[in-house]
Amino acid sequence: MLYISSYLDFVRIRNFLKSQNASFCLLGEYTKQSDISRARAWFFQGNRKIVLYTERAHFYHRYKIRGVQKLFIYSLPERKDFYSEMLNMIGESKNMMCNVLFSRFDLLSLERIVGTTAAKRMLSSKRDMFVFC
Repeated sequence: MLYISSYLDFVRIRNFLKSQNASFCLLGEYTKQSDISRARAWFFQGNRKIVLYTERAHFYHRYKIRGVQKLFIYSLPERKDFYSEMLNMIGESKNMMCNVLFSRFDLLSLERIVGTTAAKRMLSSKRDMFVFC
């Protein structure tokens, strides 16, 4: 599952995946309910490998998406509780993982999730990977 907080990034990634003929489905705020139900079923059954999920869709509907084993958070959520809600969607499997992309410009969003001290330490570190609970 690919969680995206910005609709512009959502459109950019959707267009890229279309150009690559990737197996994906969409869960956005402008997606019809029938398409959302179909997409959730396809993802859970394994007919689609990737689901794109926007922050606004989660804000308004709080879908519980089953079948998530790998979670990629493309941009940090604006609301800190969304981070834990996304992590709770990851299934109980051997291969579960979560990757979060962030940059030094995401300090405020990162602070909401890990705290001020940890966020500053993460952004000033030379490392490019962090493990935290």
